[in-house]
Amino acid sequence: MIKPLFILTLATAPLYATILVNLPTPIDQGGMIHINVALKGTTLSAAPEAGTPVLQPLSAWKAGHSLDPASPWYATLDPAQAAGLFNSQFGFVLFESDTLPADSKIMIALVSGTPGLEVFRWRNTAPQLFDPILGTDGSAASWDWSTVSHGMMHPVLVLPGGSSGAASATFALTLTDSAGTPLAGYTAAQATVPFSVVPEPSVAILSMFGAVLTFGRRVTKRLQS
Repeated sequence: MIKPLFILTLATAPLYATILVNLPTPIDQGGMIHINVALKGTTLSAAPEAGTPVLQPLSAWKAGHSLDPASPWYATLDPAQAAGLFNSQFGFVLFESDTLPADSKIMIALVSGTPGLEVFRWRNTAPQLFDPILGTDGSAASWDWSTVSHGMMHPVLVLPGGSSGAASATFALTLTDSAGTPLAGYTAAQATVPFSVVPEPSVAILSMFGAVLTFGRRVTKRLQS
């Protein structure tokens, strides 16, 4: 009786040719996709531009590269560490907005998101930063947008390396006073943004390996019957 034999070779020790000092930017990832925020009268709105960014590992953004161990995102995103899937294309920007009331600010919160989703504020220029925000790692549930001096904010969104399929995040934006108390009479905004998810290649290979083994068992049973 002939039994099928299935062999799969996995590369377990990849070599990384270049160490990246900086994190790939939204431009490196395919271009910025803005969430256009505007205050019109007493109504705050948030309108995402069309697009579905990809959450994927560094090995997909920059094949054969690794991250500088001294960088603040090394443990979370390096292929030899947690190998998180990430994207920073979506960014909040004030667009054709009325002037905000004096001593007010916009607070951003993550209302809901795909399980395991984390959010970080980041900066490539010195001093580099990769700070958890919006509840990630015990951080405050809301974040003060006014702390970004240039007005545009592209957070890094991260999923665990074994994730796959699709993902989404829903943000709430609230106009508050300087102490963070919502201003009476102003309507808050929400924006939901979608993502596609590309897993770390080793995870995809293992999934394929499992499918091959399942197929092999079925063929074996048929030959034995």
